[in-house]
Amino acid sequence: MQQSDVTVSHNALVNSCLVPFQKTLVSCFEKGVSYTLQQLFSKAENATSNQQETQLFEQYNLLKKTSGQMSQSLISIIKSMPDEITQQISQSNDAVGLSLVEDEELEISLAFTQLESVLDIKFTNYLFALEKRLKVLFSSKNISKDNMPLGVGSICWIYSRILDLSRSNILTKVTIINNLKNTLSIELNRTYQLIDKQFIDAGILPNIKSEVKRTHKKPGTLAEKTNPENVFGDESTQQSNTSSDSNPQQAQSNGGANQQSMAAPNQNVLFGSGVNNSTELVDSIFDLMNQGRSQGQQRTEASNIDNTIMDSTLDNLSQVTSIAAGATEIDKLKEMILDDVRNETGIYYPSLSMQQQNSLDVMGMFYDQVKSDNSIDGNVISSLNAINIPLIRTAIKDQEFFDRNDHPAREYLEKIIHASQKWHGTSIVKNLHKFSSNIASEYDGTTKSFDQANEDLESYLRLTDRRAKKAEEKWVSAAKGKEKLDISRSKVEEVVENISQTAIPDFVKNVIKYVIQDAMTLSLLRHGEDSAEWHKNINTSETIAKMANPETIKNLTPKQKIESLHHLDQTMDELGFSENDRHKTINNIKECANAATTDDLDEDIKLSDVATINKNKENVKKAGSAKIEELRPLTDQEKSELTKIRLMPYGSLFDFITNQQRDKIRRKLSWFSPVSNKVLFVSLLGKRPYEKSMNAVAIDIVRKNILIVQLEEKRYFKTVLSDIFSKLKGLTKSKPTDDTL
Repeated sequence: MQQSDVTVSHNALVNSCLVPFQKTLVSCFEKGVSYTLQQLFSKAENATSNQQETQLFEQYNLLKKTSGQMSQSLISIIKSMPDEITQQISQSNDAVGLSLVEDEELEISLAFTQLESVLDIKFTNYLFALEKRLKVLFSSKNISKDNMPLGVGSICWIYSRILDLSRSNILTKVTIINNLKNTLSIELNRTYQLIDKQFIDAGILPNIKSEVKRTHKKPGTLAEKTNPENVFGDESTQQSNTSSDSNPQQAQSNGGANQQSMAAPNQNVLFGSGVNNSTELVDSIFDLMNQGRSQGQQRTEASNIDNTIMDSTLDNLSQVTSIAAGATEIDKLKEMILDDVRNETGIYYPSLSMQQQNSLDVMGMFYDQVKSDNSIDGNVISSLNAINIPLIRTAIKDQEFFDRNDHPAREYLEKIIHASQKWHGTSIVKNLHKFSSNIASEYDGTTKSFDQANEDLESYLRLTDRRAKKAEEKWVSAAKGKEKLDISRSKVEEVVENISQTAIPDFVKNVIKYVIQDAMTLSLLRHGEDSAEWHKNINTSETIAKMANPETIKNLTPKQKIESLHHLDQTMDELGFSENDRHKTINNIKECANAATTDDLDEDIKLSDVATINKNKENVKKAGSAKIEELRPLTDQEKSELTKIRLMPYGSLFDFITNQQRDKIRRKLSWFSPVSNKVLFVSLLGKRPYEKSMNAVAIDIVRKNILIVQLEEKRYFKTVLSDIFSKLKGLTKSKPTDDTL
């Protein structure tokens, strides 16, 4: 990056880019809604039945009425992103993930997935350049096209939040998304050109080439072998070139390191993926091990054990004993192997070949790494113990075990490790043991038992995941229903509170607040504010209130009074009030109306007691029950965590500290409401729902009472091999040579 006289502010630059970004998103949304309205109207005109015509016009009217409010919400969501997102990226080393598409309707999820795919392909050149510039701007390698601001991931996230607030049906929402796809494909081009120019003007990688041709080469091709630096990918190459261009002095200081890297290609290939890279990695590890072993003296008469004898010996040992997974246990296994060979073959000085020792030691180090990894449920160790011998037999006689990521034994190992991370703390991890036991009992020296176990385990995990999602969907649906009910109740309470003030006696006020209010809530939930039922309940409550006031009763006609009393009686019947309570209620209102007509009505009027109407229904908050998030505003750090929560995808994992001993319960983020600020968590199996306000979660994260769990999708075995290589390389460098003594 070239040096600039102007210091670039993260927030200022992103905010300036946000202007055309917001304008385009709002414009495209309004056009998408407009096109959808035209399509709905056209379909309604050409409907094949009255029912279809009615449904289409209902969707048309609903979308037309709410489109303006949705546009305003869209602007609010876009404006709230930059400051908090850029602050979070600047302060954290963790990747910030946007909650892209977590709709419960499959059609909407597929539509958003297609939208993201189309935009990603359409604007791949600009997105590539934007991703590299944001990484430089924030000095963060964790930014990707899925989480970066102004990318297609954030576009899908914004629109999914808007449509989640809409009451339109699935078909209408899908139509909007499809129309958005067409408009965005055209209008985003100019927007990304403007954003690209702003980054160039700010001096952020001004010479980066936005047009990138990505080639997919098979592992082990000539290009990989002749150019070992390519294993780092385009990103690393770009960063290297950028660094050299912007700072020649730094490039010169790194020259020695670069030459060293070229001279040792084996170290570079550790970062690649493929058969050859894995082979190079294992060969490098074995070479380092052999350097240490070659310095020791061996008996000249010692005879290396043939792999066939080794396999037979391990098979014999598995019949009479069990060997736990671990480096210490592997050392004991070596002695047992030598003793068994000595007894069975008569070889007095049997010895393990370097290849056999290396294979055994690597497996021992791998087991120790698994045991020390806190992200892995410790119950998986029993599964590793069960397949220890089959894995060792495979590793010794089948070199492809180390070379191939897709080796059946390696695949099974990866599956149970990943399952023990994903289902940490659940009974699922313990159930993995049965699959490992089947391998141990059926292993015949081939990969057949691993192949079968992979199929069975995959089927079991897929079924478990599906059951957990179904259970989770139930609680999310219930939370959304409760949210909708709370919103409706809040609106109705506000309406009836204003209406009831007209009435003088408390009894009439209670009739409006606790009887008609329930009917209004039901009509709002079932039919909406435009329904005849809603307006009828409004009219009834207003008339009843006016009947209990000397000033307002004069404006009522006899017909209004009779119709309102009749509707009130019918409503109470539908709500389950007894005939006696209904009769007393109607008579009390009539007495109030008669007294109001003669100006004799006051608060102390004597009325019949109706227990279901007069009982105290006030929900008074107990003293001391106020929560901390209700007593004080959030700190800057807590606000930062709050932003992070809002940007997290559904399914993110959290560990909740339950007591002073720091015991943990792992929960999954299932849903949060932008209206009530509530977050819903469930257990990993989709059970035991737990609701908490987002502010409270942010406070607990800062206090370390809630821990964010980061699980990376990666090849665990290969990652451990890389760690082993690094440790061995460090030991080799630190060991003094003869010249230094």
